[in-house]
Amino acid sequence: MAKKAKPVARKAAAIPNGAYAGRHSGTDRDAYRLAQDAFESSSIPLLDKLESFPRFATKRSLARFMAKQKLFEKVLDINGIIVECGVFNGAGLFTWAQLSNIYEPVNYNRKIVGFDTFAGFPSVHKSDNEGVLCSKVGDLKGSPLSELELSVRKYNAERHLSHIANIEFVKGDFNVTAPGFLKKNPHTIVSLIYLDFDLYEPTKKALDVFLPRMPKGAVVAFDEINCESFPGETRALNDVMGIGNHRINRFSFDPWISYIQL
Repeated sequence: MAKKAKPVARKAAAIPNGAYAGRHSGTDRDAYRLAQDAFESSSIPLLDKLESFPRFATKRSLARFMAKQKLFEKVLDINGIIVECGVFNGAGLFTWAQLSNIYEPVNYNRKIVGFDTFAGFPSVHKSDNEGVLCSKVGDLKGSPLSELELSVRKYNAERHLSHIANIEFVKGDFNVTAPGFLKKNPHTIVSLIYLDFDLYEPTKKALDVFLPRMPKGAVVAFDEINCESFPGETRALNDVMGIGNHRINRFSFDPWISYIQL
């Protein structure tokens, strides 16, 4: 007699970013739960699961990867480092790093620099709570730095010129660490900055500090402008660059990521 399959332990659906939980329908939650169940119940080895990632990844995560690939392609022939403002779990930072590894394996000057507290929001400005979400100190704490550094070791294991480090993490409050970074690296040119701090003050600081280091053709990318949950990011854009002074581009397949090409 055939054995019955063991039931899969059901966990709460993992909504990818609690700030948007109100926008997810019951169908969305079922899809996220099924993605989790499919991954955990699969009998294939873990490395095979990773190699088969489109089978298990959500449509949302694949769309965001596609958007970032298109952003990277826009600066492929633009000199400068890539700055990730808000590392969280590393999806963005390692996307830039892997794309550089694939598209330009000898460009060791294409450094990928990730700024984060690695402890959640360090402070919240009054502008950040003028929307529908109440942000608090400590919100959106992502992966520990030690775990991300282990992923860097994995990344370097399959990278050309891996003896020259091209990923750097800068830990701490960006308002404090950013000026120090430029003082330590006065040669810095920025080809792409991805703003995912969610908050007004660090986003404004990032634009103030790095825009003067960005040449024509460089890309300023935003994760949450025109977002009622995080109004501070839009305000920072308007205060520094002026919304009406630039064309703000987006992708048809992703509702959030947008960019300005200088």
